Amino acid sequence: MDWCPLPMGVVFPMTLCGYHEYAFSLSFPKDPPECKITQQGGEYIGRTNVSHSGFACQVWMEPGRSTIPGKEELFLPAFPDYKGTGEPHNFCRNPDGDAAPWCFIEGGSNDEFCDIPFCKVREVQGGPQGNVYPECRLTEKGKEYVGTKSVTETGKPCVDWEKNPYGMPWDFFNQEMGYSDHFIHADPTIHKNYCRNPALYREKPWCFVSEPDIEWEYCDIPLCHNLEPPECKLTRSGGEYVGRRNTTISGFRCQHWLAQNPVAHSEIHQSLSAFPDEVDGTNNFCRNPVNFGHGPWCYLKESGNSWEYCDVPFCPKTEGERCDIRISGNCMSPLECKENEKGETYIGTKNITKSGKPCQLWMSISPNARTTAISYRSPESFPDDIHPSHNFCRNPDSIPGGPWCYNGAGTSPSWEYCDIQFC
Repeated sequence: MDWCPLPMGVVFPMTLCGYHEYAFSLSFPKDPPECKITQQGGEYIGRTNVSHSGFACQVWMEPGRSTIPGKEELFLPAFPDYKGTGEPHNFCRNPDGDAAPWCFIEGGSNDEFCDIPFCKVREVQGGPQGNVYPECRLTEKGKEYVGTKSVTETGKPCVDWEKNPYGMPWDFFNQEMGYSDHFIHADPTIHKNYCRNPALYREKPWCFVSEPDIEWEYCDIPLCHNLEPPECKLTRSGGEYVGRRNTTISGFRCQHWLAQNPVAHSEIHQSLSAFPDEVDGTNNFCRNPVNFGHGPWCYLKESGNSWEYCDVPFCPKTEGERCDIRISGNCMSPLECKENEKGETYIGTKNITKSGKPCQLWMSISPNARTTAISYRSPESFPDDIHPSHNFCRNPDSIPGGPWCYNGAGTSPSWEYCDIQFC
């Protein structure tokens, strides 16, 4: 596909070049489109002038100024409609190449993203029967693709991502972040030399190649027959999950990723390339863009806590599979006993304390919101994979008394030891 070059590194397909001319004409259009073409929306010239949380946008600059107070590095020509504005305005824009159109606001934090949806260019149709995820892509760009194809569309072998043979790619979103942080799971080594799409402006999965004068090529990854994303995760961290769950394990609603209210955060600034899908104002789905702990999560729209994990289970490997205990994703049949006093290797299924209290889910912040603090416990603290329904006695802190759990009844004490027999 040929492309129209635009300022700020933004590109449009040639089929949309009419829109490009429309957006950058000398006269400001009467009714500009209220949508964006690209993830960052540097081309957006609509008239939305409230932030995602509903705060009024401030005027960008006073008459006669060519820079923005407080952000002198942003010049007037960085705005896509600067030739046709005439008068100062307070419309959402993206003059600095951030994650999405934004504005300074009159309340809350200093600035916030705006709720600008994607323009609907065309509907994506499902592929032939037999194309099943993850060995196919669910979307046009295929950012969620985690299959195993490792040759380009012309048959060239792909180079391991870990080698990064040509330096930081030009379209990795945040050049100040590390190379690894742009990948799902934030680890290029686990992607080996498989086709992926960690960048923002490439059409579909691709890879580096070792050819004279050729640094990379696209891969021929077919579309899945069923484009509905699976409501389960393939890996422990679930960085590839693109399902539609938007409530947490305890039932709290998820905050939109572009919102900074009630929880201000930096994930959308720092980890945009690691999201498995594109993000607009409607995206409040459980995600794990920072390879955090035990699975997809989200910030909370309500509650006194800032975030919680979501109920995203492992994808079953066989139809009807029931698996309570997994190690590295593999189903296990555990011994119901401990090998020593601390019982750090215990992976049994006991989920009741010594006094008969039910164990709380390890990934939940309810009912013991203050004490769970699983966020500081790495996956390596547990001998098996933690998943949403996991409430089995464990000893992640290696305390002398042996396996324990939080009190799921919400009464005192907040936690108790479990009665685990020796092997």
